[in-house]
Amino acid sequence: MSQQREVVLSFDDGPHPEHTPKLLDALASYGIKAVFFLIGRKLSTPSGKTILKRITSEGHYIGNHTYTHPDLTRLAEAEIRDELARTAALIGDADRGVKIFRPPFGYHNALVDRVARELDYQMVFWNVDTCDWDPKFQPTRWVQHGLNQIRGRQDSFVLMHDVQATTVANFNEFMTAIRAIPDLRLPMERKSIKTDGFCSVSSL
Repeated sequence: MSQQREVVLSFDDGPHPEHTPKLLDALASYGIKAVFFLIGRKLSTPSGKTILKRITSEGHYIGNHTYTHPDLTRLAEAEIRDELARTAALIGDADRGVKIFRPPFGYHNALVDRVARELDYQMVFWNVDTCDWDPKFQPTRWVQHGLNQIRGRQDSFVLMHDVQATTVANFNEFMTAIRAIPDLRLPMERKSIKTDGFCSVSSL
């Protein structure tokens, strides 16, 4: 085991017109770079386009999270391609050539995997699920739930949701607790974020 462990933060289902900018403010205050898996239909709005520009200008990774957030395993091949392609068109060159994709709910099968490969996407999952979306873990139980998993792992790729008001409201508490763990490192630069250990392997 290496001396220093890495924690990468990722956020699904945005952008949200109110919560995502607040989260970006918090990330900037800590100097932390994160990964945002964005939904195409939310990017198609004026506020979505503005937030997309801010996310990329501040040095975060951007990933494709489909256009409508469906269970891709229930779709035909053409529908899967459409979900990815429509969102890719909206993201454009904001991904800076790093093509990463997270299927909604983490659901995938051989067809989804093949389509993603053919579209040059690398699927990225997680190994820490804060369950911040679950009412049972709101408003603050998700913080400790995530920390318990992080403490038990070498490197952590954390799943959160910037569309959840309780996530954004309690993010500083989460960050304070993470930074109190002495052997952890949070990426301070975009180029330093590791995704390779969390690609094509779901923790579900």
